[in-house]
Amino acid sequence: MKKFMDKEINVELIAFELIANSGGAKALFLEALDAAIESNFELAEQKIKEGKQLLQNVHSSHAELLTAEANKQINNIPLLLIHAEDQFMQAESALISAEKTIKIFRKLNSK
Repeated sequence: MKKFMDKEINVELIAFELIANSGGAKALFLEALDAAIESNFELAEQKIKEGKQLLQNVHSSHAELLTAEANKQINNIPLLLIHAEDQFMQAESALISAEKTIKIFRKLNSK
């Protein structure tokens, strides 16, 4: 967990971390769906768990960025950070879709 107590905050570096972790999470959620298609639900759940861990990193950094901005430690919001926010929201949506779709595959597989 990063601490943004310094006045100088490298928003671009943090944005790249957010993008990388969000992208990694989305990839894991897609891998979970692929595993579920093959009825490998144990692997699917493992991929979901790994993706959620990456999203937890994103949540932590994101919350601390919001705190830093509220404390006037960030003066401007670069376009890269807006892109990072978009990637974060896409990863959140991918998680919801993957979890629901895996439930459907489980039901279909049990019949």
